[in-house]
Amino acid sequence: MTQHIINGHELAREVEDSIANFVYSLQGPRPNLAIVLVGNRPDSELYIQLKQQEAKKVGIDTHLYRCPENITEQECLTLINFLNDDPLIDGILVQLPLPDHLQTDTIVNTIKPDKDIDGFTVINLQKLLNDDPSAIIPPVFGVVLKIIIEQQVDLTNKQVVILGNSPIFSDNLARLLQKQGAIVNIFHQVNPTANQAIKKANILISALGQPLIVKPKQLPENYLIIDIGITKKNHKVYGDVDLKAINPAISGWATPVPGGVGPLTIAMALYNTVLLYQQHHVQPRTAK
Repeated sequence: MTQHIINGHELAREVEDSIANFVYSLQGPRPNLAIVLVGNRPDSELYIQLKQQEAKKVGIDTHLYRCPENITEQECLTLINFLNDDPLIDGILVQLPLPDHLQTDTIVNTIKPDKDIDGFTVINLQKLLNDDPSAIIPPVFGVVLKIIIEQQVDLTNKQVVILGNSPIFSDNLARLLQKQGAIVNIFHQVNPTANQAIKKANILISALGQPLIVKPKQLPENYLIIDIGITKKNHKVYGDVDLKAINPAISGWATPVPGGVGPLTIAMALYNTVLLYQQHHVQPRTAK
């Protein structure tokens, strides 16, 4: 019996190779991604740097708009509307979290649905849940679905536990998985009830952002753990799930932190940029 580690870098490379092949075959303009960064949080700076680095590799042009920490909400909305109207820009990504004085929902929902890279506008989420083919799958949802597909998991009657403190994330991901036949339980914190559900979970998805808070000693055979949480502590990076706590006699698969969900999330954001580019330019080819 053994625990198998899912290599997020390899999965991301597959996605990015398909994007690069598509972009470099274009005869016209390349996809353009606008990134809005408010303030100078070190973690946000790092994420932006990684996104720009990977975008450059696949031929997507990025435009970084740096805003001061004390930018007003109206100034931020003005910038978003400017990018909405700019025909050069195919997609807009607002780096989260935003400073406390800015209303994240208001700013995110100002992004035009056909430029919404993260896919979290109300309009796009409604499209997604209604199976509208023009809907954009949020990158983190795309990561979950791709890993499930790669592991050849049939979700019918599978027990899924989602740990997350954001209803936008947890509730909408749950609905997507339920549409494919999964039985989903959502918990906003680790407690005795959650731990009992985790023991029966074929799939555990955690996005709490609390280092090693989940210690699942017992899981079903052939479990799948997708650890979306990431926390920096004492110059080290941790996920939510303590994989060493799992009974080594049980076989299963898990994403590590770092090197699991992170690289693949960036790749899926770039994939969404290409999809929106295709909507704007009506290209017959599709990145696969």
